[in-house]
Amino acid sequence: MGSAAEIVIVGGGIAGMALASALARDGRDVAVLEASIEYEDKVRGEEMAPWGVAEALELGVQQALVDSDARVTAEVVHYDSLLPTEVSLAHPIPANIVVPGVRGLLNLRHPEACTALAKQAIDDGAQVHRGVTDVTVVPGATPTITAQGTTGEALEFRPRLVVGADGRSSTVRRQSAIALERHDATHMIAGVLVDGLDDPEIEHDWLATSDDLFMASFRQHHGQVRVYLVPGTQQKARFAGRDGLAEFMRSVNFACLPFGERLANANPIGPLATYAGDDTWTDKPYTDGVVLIGDAAGYNSPIIGQGLSIAMRDARSVRDAIRSGDRLPDAFRPYAAERTERMRRLRTGAIFMSAVAADDCDNRTARRAKFFELQQAEPLTMAMLVSWFAGPETAPPEAFDGRLLAAVLAA
Repeated sequence: MGSAAEIVIVGGGIAGMALASALARDGRDVAVLEASIEYEDKVRGEEMAPWGVAEALELGVQQALVDSDARVTAEVVHYDSLLPTEVSLAHPIPANIVVPGVRGLLNLRHPEACTALAKQAIDDGAQVHRGVTDVTVVPGATPTITAQGTTGEALEFRPRLVVGADGRSSTVRRQSAIALERHDATHMIAGVLVDGLDDPEIEHDWLATSDDLFMASFRQHHGQVRVYLVPGTQQKARFAGRDGLAEFMRSVNFACLPFGERLANANPIGPLATYAGDDTWTDKPYTDGVVLIGDAAGYNSPIIGQGLSIAMRDARSVRDAIRSGDRLPDAFRPYAAERTERMRRLRTGAIFMSAVAADDCDNRTARRAKFFELQQAEPLTMAMLVSWFAGPETAPPEAFDGRLLAAVLAA
């Protein structure tokens, strides 16, 4: 059956639903096509940096996430066996002051965040079709899109614009002949949600580095914590198989963590998943009648936790391009230019952090020592680190010219 919509968004995840909500409130006739009936735990996309929270505020969706019991974390502590614990605790990263009006990181399980944004999009007036399959897109000045609904009904649209927000394996991207470039993974990322850590002394989020693993952990509500471990690619099967979860829980007991034993004895309540920490991007995330956002347009390795913020910036940028009234697709040129540089800077940051804490190498301890030395002696290091919280555009270009990476590699 034919359906009317000015804009069709394929993919009802974080980016797609945030954009749908914002466009619907602008008075646009928006339809969202989402494959899932229920959102699954993808073991990623659960921490939004302050610059992403600012974008969510601008889009008008931040309160929906807060109302779904998201946790706001004001500080992040970096633990390492090369640093006394009291030094780590005395010098937290103040996530609550890097962006005006933003109180810190926003942490929420991915399924809950998607559900909250979907509800808001519907409340704001967007059509939302769930369980959609067999999506076919024909780009062009007047694009067409067909799909099969959850009960087998045929859906057909002739919108002004198709937005591909359908993730890493985007069918919209493939059918629009938009190719991604790729930086191969130098590390793996494994994650588990654990319960039972509602300890007053662990109110912060934390990073931790050891001799063979990097850890990033984000507090959620009711004593739950999403814990990520990042080994090099030579250990890609470390947490695989029937003993993988036991190995993961044993491995989280870092000697540098004052609560490492409690963490190792926490109750795993979410699935264990391991995936490669690669980076992809395109310099032109659009073509006639089609624009890509979120992971569909290329993604950053989660080692520096930027995925949700990227999604929010993409959604806000595309909303603003549509608002501009400029002729499509030329209206997306500023978005493409900004995104290309943004992803280049974040890619540089991910490669740098992998070199410090996760790469397979014979000088890991020396690299970490150099990293801490650079924090004290080279202002560009702190500028880059702060930009992961305040936004990649806040650091000077020199922070991303390769000199910091070269210094770490040569340690």
